[in-house]
Amino acid sequence: MFTAAAVPASARRDGASSLAERLYLDNRQRLLTIARGNCASAEDAEEALHDAVVLFIERFDPSCGSPPLPWLMLTLKRRCWAIYGRRRGLAEVLARAGADGAALSEARTVEELAEIDEKASSLGREVQALRPEERRALALLVSGYSYRDIAARLGCTTKQVDRLLQRVRAKLREVDE
Repeated sequence: MFTAAAVPASARRDGASSLAERLYLDNRQRLLTIARGNCASAEDAEEALHDAVVLFIERFDPSCGSPPLPWLMLTLKRRCWAIYGRRRGLAEVLARAGADGAALSEARTVEELAEIDEKASSLGREVQALRPEERRALALLVSGYSYRDIAARLGCTTKQVDRLLQRVRAKLREVDE
C-alpha cells in the first residue's frame, strides 16, 4: 500500500477524480437530499454539492483508507453550512439597512458599515495574534478538514485538536462581544 507521501499528487487527484465521478453518478439524489436539508434553497444545495465534489477531488486521498462517501457527505454538509452562514450574514446586513435601504439615513448606514468594518478588522487582528498552531488548525477547519484530518496534519490527537479549537473559539468570541 502506498503512503500519502509516496503517491504523486497528480495520481492522487486522478484517483480522487474518477472516484468522485462514480460517487456523484451513483449518489446524486441522496447527496442533493442531504444538501436541500441543510440549505435554504435548491440553488444553494446545487452550489454546495458542486463545491463538495471539487473539494473531494482536491483533498481526498483514495489510498488513506477513509470511506469516500461519508467523507463527501460531511464535506457537503459543511459547504451547506458555510453557504447558509454567508447568506445569513448578508441578510443581516441588508436587514439592518432596511428592506430597501431607504429606511435609514445615509449617516446611519455609514455608521453601521464602519462598525462592521471595525469588527472585521478586529477579528483579523485577533486571528493574526493566534499562535501558529491555532491559526493552522483554524485554517484547516475552515477549509473543511475533519478533526481527525487536522490531528493528522498537526501530529496530535483529536482531543488535542478539540481543546485547541475551543481556545480559538473563546479568543475569537471576545472580539464579537
